[in-house]
Amino acid sequence: MVQQREQTMSPGVFLPAYRWLSTLFAALIVVQAFLGTRGVFKAQEGLITGHGHLANGMFLLIIIQAVLAWMLYTRRVVGMKDVVLNAILVLLTVAQIGLGYSTRNGENYGDTISLHIPNGVLLMGVSAAVAALAWRASTQETPDRAHS
Repeated sequence: MVQQREQTMSPGVFLPAYRWLSTLFAALIVVQAFLGTRGVFKAQEGLITGHGHLANGMFLLIIIQAVLAWMLYTRRVVGMKDVVLNAILVLLTVAQIGLGYSTRNGENYGDTISLHIPNGVLLMGVSAAVAALAWRASTQETPDRAHS
């Protein structure tokens, strides 16, 4: 019975997947910043289009990442703070995509960009923190991860 419980609590492939996905997401935000700023300042529509397509793909990645965080939480590999930070990343990503799409009509472009850029910076900071926490996660259960 004890052996079976340990097996069900094992992170298996979820922890490496979570680590690499969180790192990839943080790196892609840097790519996003390049594509967006270069596209706007050099008036290269193709880069702006790529920026939007990549954002849509990143939405799928952050959903998968949040699900992995939850799965690792249920296995007592990560704490609730990791789950909350991933939920925040989902919300910030949805807001970022919404802000991006709202620039398409050209009205209030400056107002929208003035929110889009700081939100991107916030996304970068939170995603870097999540990636760092992911690589610090251990398969050893600690008291702060234990839950009833």
